[in-house]
Amino acid sequence: MHDRRIHAARSEPGGSPSDARAEPPGNPRVLLISLAAFTLGFGLWAVFAALGPFLIKWYNFTPSQALLIAAMPPFFASAASIPLGMAADQYGGRAVFSVLLVVLLVPLIAAMFADGYVAFLCIGMLLGLGGASFVVGNAHVSVWYPRSRQGTALGVYALGNFGIVLGMVFVPLLITGVLGGPSGYGDLPPKLSLGPIEGWRLLFLVFAFPTLIMAVVYWTCTSEPRSRAKKLSFGQVARVYTSGYLVWIIAYLYWASFGTLTFFSSFAPTYLVNRWDIPGEEASMIYTSILVTGVALMRPVGGWLSDRHDPRRLLIALFVPKLLLALVLADEISFPIQMAAMIGFAMLSGAAAACVVKLIPTYFAEVGAVSGLAKAAGAACGFVMTTAMAVSQEVTGSYAEGFRLWVLVTLVGIVLLTLERPYRREKA
Repeated sequence: MHDRRIHAARSEPGGSPSDARAEPPGNPRVLLISLAAFTLGFGLWAVFAALGPFLIKWYNFTPSQALLIAAMPPFFASAASIPLGMAADQYGGRAVFSVLLVVLLVPLIAAMFADGYVAFLCIGMLLGLGGASFVVGNAHVSVWYPRSRQGTALGVYALGNFGIVLGMVFVPLLITGVLGGPSGYGDLPPKLSLGPIEGWRLLFLVFAFPTLIMAVVYWTCTSEPRSRAKKLSFGQVARVYTSGYLVWIIAYLYWASFGTLTFFSSFAPTYLVNRWDIPGEEASMIYTSILVTGVALMRPVGGWLSDRHDPRRLLIALFVPKLLLALVLADEISFPIQMAAMIGFAMLSGAAAACVVKLIPTYFAEVGAVSGLAKAAGAACGFVMTTAMAVSQEVTGSYAEGFRLWVLVTLVGIVLLTLERPYRREKA
């Protein structure tokens, strides 16, 4: 249970000097290095989404099969986020993020030799750890900043979402301009090789080098605050999940906001090619990148606003136009209208995700554990909604029914935000 006296001491002028020191001063170095590491992690997350159109051509996969491969990173990220968030609360973000980056080298090296649909599913799943890195950096940054500045700091950190754009841009560029494809394909023959590793597989080596460097940098150049709370057991941290409804409401709100990013990054490349006949490179490098950039750029804006206004009221103001745009998406009127609605939906979701992140340290001391649950929900949204789109297309021949699910998701979010009772609790 959170201590009411701690909150009073921090907020009242009469608090003792030791209480005043409880508010951390901020740490730009930790913020910037965490941002860089998170950006790289999200770039890895996007690799197989960007590869989708190429795999359809090279391996004769169906669009639904390509969508399932692209859905694997958010699927595994949803499973890994909760234990990673709890580990960050227990051991600190510095240690957990450094180890996580080293572990990511395993699927990157394995991917250079993998072949076949099952192998791609497994490698794509393990690369989901790159997306799960969000919760670790989120916990690490939040312990360095006072509550009055956490929304802005975490919004800046969330610019790492832009890493998906790096994956969407660099993967097609490397394949078409530098590496080439697999042997036996006349349109993109291998241009480079390293022993038995040829063509497009070398892109995993390109990503492996900065991952190793970032692991070393994170361990040697970041730190934990001296006043960091004493280490808690996993059982003590996990108690937050039974503390009330609010923790689960926050997880759902992150599903309905950040989930848009994981959904569009996994779904958009294949969708734009299959539904609107957009060339694969253009679908990834231009249109999907625009969607992801819209989400990323709005995260600092949403964080800055949530430091100055009630984040719950801001969320209501953001979810209402999202509901209207979801109705437009379900109609698939024309490509220009669909693209404009997707961009608007993405930007509103980016600002909303920052507001949800601001709610976490406002109401909970266990930032890593709650962030882990929220990130698990957001990543699961990417998997579930992308899979729903694939099922919609297979069963009905249209993506419309899948888009209608977003109408329901957004409407439920508005209802949860208008409830009063769950938010009447101690603040962290």
